[in-house]
Amino acid sequence: MHRSVKSIALLAAATVTALAAPASAQRSIELPDEAWVHPHSEIVVPTTLGGLPRTGAVEYAPDFLNLGFSFRVEGEELSIYIYRDTNGGVPVWFEQARIGIESREALGKPQLPYLIEPYSWPGAEVWQGQRGIYATPNSEVVKSTGLVLFSVNGWFVKLRASSRTRSPEELGIWIDSAFAELAAPASSASQPAIIPVEDCEEKLVFKKKAEDAKVDGASSLISALLGGMVAEKVQEQQESEEARAAVAWCRDSSLSATQVAYRANASTDSYLIALGDSGMGVSVAPDSGSALLSDAKKSKKQPFSITVITDDQRINFVPQNRLPSLERVLKIINENRRTSAVSTWGDNSTIELSPDSL
Repeated sequence: MHRSVKSIALLAAATVTALAAPASAQRSIELPDEAWVHPHSEIVVPTTLGGLPRTGAVEYAPDFLNLGFSFRVEGEELSIYIYRDTNGGVPVWFEQARIGIESREALGKPQLPYLIEPYSWPGAEVWQGQRGIYATPNSEVVKSTGLVLFSVNGWFVKLRASSRTRSPEELGIWIDSAFAELAAPASSASQPAIIPVEDCEEKLVFKKKAEDAKVDGASSLISALLGGMVAEKVQEQQESEEARAAVAWCRDSSLSATQVAYRANASTDSYLIALGDSGMGVSVAPDSGSALLSDAKKSKKQPFSITVITDDQRINFVPQNRLPSLERVLKIINENRRTSAVSTWGDNSTIELSPDSL
């Protein structure tokens, strides 16, 4: 997709945190009383699923970039979520959703009768994902619950199932039936193999505290431009028929149950912090903008970038002189110390620069 720089605007200081979308971004949407086609992924959401009526739809980000659908009767519920695949991959976001389930007090420490398993979309085996089915013997609200996650044409599709009456085995059959009714889009795009997340053999050690690196307008602008190019490259790969190498993600450390650092292929100079389970992540890696401007002979240390990746933006924060710890990263983000941002959705890119980076 062709992108052009539409405008370069100053990014005023803000008090909102970049860790979560504002509550105003969430809104209930009215769907016609018929099957509805998601305009971007082309997934068809029916009016009934698994024998349950569609009871609601919520938009978590504008332009249908992050949606949730509920199918419910008393004691039985299926939820479908469709959101943009901008970072990480199925193993990372399945792991985050799994942690979310296992952390819910109402489920009373759910138990896995089976291992987390690879899973093919019934009727559309080209789409590969992961599935986990839980027994909930200590819960007073459900007997079983389950989770499935796929990446389809650059979009994540997540299904949550809960039942007050079904056993884990019956819940698995119910999920198969639901996916058979949820029409999958056709695609010739290749999909990398899915490698389940494991704990990192050796965790990152931050021996010295990271400090702010030098910030200037040129490096901030180039970082924003490169961020837009990265997002465009990711989309091209998702639409390509060429085979893509699988990524082995390992689980490093965490700040909370749902703020977890993952490393791709055991990288020692980069990591991704997953925030929650809806696809928002923070990339921490060598700063590409500064690298292009630096004199390799004079510069012995390369700065590290901090980039929040949302449904439609890549937001850069003040770079650091060495790989920062998770605590340092979240502190900088919570203080909203932005340097630049670039939109990653739509026909044109908008770049914003903070006054502090000029």
